[in-house]
Amino acid sequence: MKHTYSVGFLTLLAASTFASVAPLAIAPSTQFANNVSLTYSQESTSGVSGHQNEWSVSATAYLGSSDLFIEGATTVGGDLSNGQDLVQLGYRFKNVAGIADAALAIGSDERYTLSLHRALGAGFGAWITYVRQHNDDQYGLTISKMLTHDYSLDLSFTRSEVANVNSDIWALGVRRKF
Repeated sequence: MKHTYSVGFLTLLAASTFASVAPLAIAPSTQFANNVSLTYSQESTSGVSGHQNEWSVSATAYLGSSDLFIEGATTVGGDLSNGQDLVQLGYRFKNVAGIADAALAIGSDERYTLSLHRALGAGFGAWITYVRQHNDDQYGLTISKMLTHDYSLDLSFTRSEVANVNSDIWALGVRRKF
């Protein structure tokens, strides 16, 4: 009960300020813990020379002691769609089949996410993510390394496929648990 105001404030903050980018290469790394994340992404698209860059901020907050979470992110700069936002509501299933934690989330703008996480030992973790939004299929892989008890570094690769146009997104993020 003592965290009700904090969770309510974080939920309101996530819904109004933070939300996610279209590719959302950061999505897998922000789930499964209350945290905030800052990520730099670089995207290359088939048939287009050069790269596009962007910064994004995200936050994830669990509602009380349950496995229900709210997640949001927004792009905050770069030459990709600056200001694109998303809010997701999801549920975490712990230790599915004794293999990995799984999360299902439904987000704004008809976004559906499935994420799997497995701890690899020595502070490393791996994430696999599938996102479906409109006609866009996104497949992601993230390797995470805990730097301290509260901070981690996440390296992600996301492949996005939309109507015969493929985009590859590399992202590097810093995440802080709270």
